[in-house]
Amino acid sequence: MAGFNARSGLETLEEYAVEHVAAEIIVNANESNYGLPRPVEQAVASKLAGFPFNRYPPMQAETLRELIADDLALDADNIRIGNGSSELLQMACYAFGGQGRKIAFPYPSFSMYGVYTQLADSIAAPYPLTLTGYIDADKVIEFCRTEQPALLIICNPNNPTGNYNPLAVMEKILANVSCPVVMDEAYMEFAKGSDVDPQDLRPLNKLKLVAGSTLALTGKYSNFMCLRTFSKAYGLAGLRVGYAVGSAGIMRILGKTLLPYHVNAWSLTVAEEVYRHKDLYQERIAAIIEQREMLREQFEQMGLKVWPSATNFLTCCPQGELTRRLAAAFIKEYGPQGEKTEQMQAGLYLYRKLLEQKILVRDYTGHPVLQGCLRITVGLPQENAELAVQLQRLCTEEEA
Repeated sequence: MAGFNARSGLETLEEYAVEHVAAEIIVNANESNYGLPRPVEQAVASKLAGFPFNRYPPMQAETLRELIADDLALDADNIRIGNGSSELLQMACYAFGGQGRKIAFPYPSFSMYGVYTQLADSIAAPYPLTLTGYIDADKVIEFCRTEQPALLIICNPNNPTGNYNPLAVMEKILANVSCPVVMDEAYMEFAKGSDVDPQDLRPLNKLKLVAGSTLALTGKYSNFMCLRTFSKAYGLAGLRVGYAVGSAGIMRILGKTLLPYHVNAWSLTVAEEVYRHKDLYQERIAAIIEQREMLREQFEQMGLKVWPSATNFLTCCPQGELTRRLAAAFIKEYGPQGEKTEQMQAGLYLYRKLLEQKILVRDYTGHPVLQGCLRITVGLPQENAELAVQLQRLCTEEEA
């Protein structure tokens, strides 16, 4: 049978994949492990009977756009709705990238930045974070002056390291680069309390106060869009809804790349109810933050290095003597694997042993920069407690 010739560049592209295995505690994808708040669940259930599944959804998700615009005291022209914020990110790469154009994005960060760059026939221009995972504004500005990207992507707080960068740092970059900028704020709802400096509590306008988000800069800078999602803090990962906020000009360009009826009607209906009741989520967001800090302390006491996080997850890895002990335990159980460093073996030992206990975390052990790391989503309190018990056992059972 004759082969097929795909478009040039796809031969090096791998499909996005995450682990799908039988597990009782699933904390690998940064989803919310909470269900819908009861009032939201009831409101959604009441809309199911007689729902017009036979009709196309609103062409531009007008109802949800207007809800968000009214809440932020902006015009609907400042908002675009997407099939998850990832679709909006992809379309931004299509809109501003293209053959011979560079797209700059952080590294290490969300792996799909490079994929969307490649799909847009653009040139990848990754810029490094600091050794502790933060953004150095001066270096990013200089990078842009040298590389002249057509689009700059910033992930704040960053995935998978979790770091939150102050609003002043973001504004310094916006004020000193000439290209469009995507501010990916999928986890910003979790950057509360000690993560956000008081000076970051800026008003978006006379009606709305925005904590730490570049939403506060809407109208001041015309060269950026802020992406938010319903998948993380609001627990709608299964329905795929996100939104972009920016100047009318940049939203108009983004809108040209979006397909007709690109977000399904049921997803929009549920997202509307969630947004109307978003205050009901504040208590669980606070609980996730509290649980995150508790887990951070426990992990550090176990001998794990934990990256600073203002998200709903923690990225950690063994260090020092613990690395050596876990790597030895790995070799004892699985045999020597020369292609894996001691750091990778130690992290992989924890990953596999947790999986044996039906606990699924995200495996970053083979990542070039994050060798030996696991990314662990903050789950329900009882799930976090069981995870901590099992991890503590693994970190101490091999002690001499």
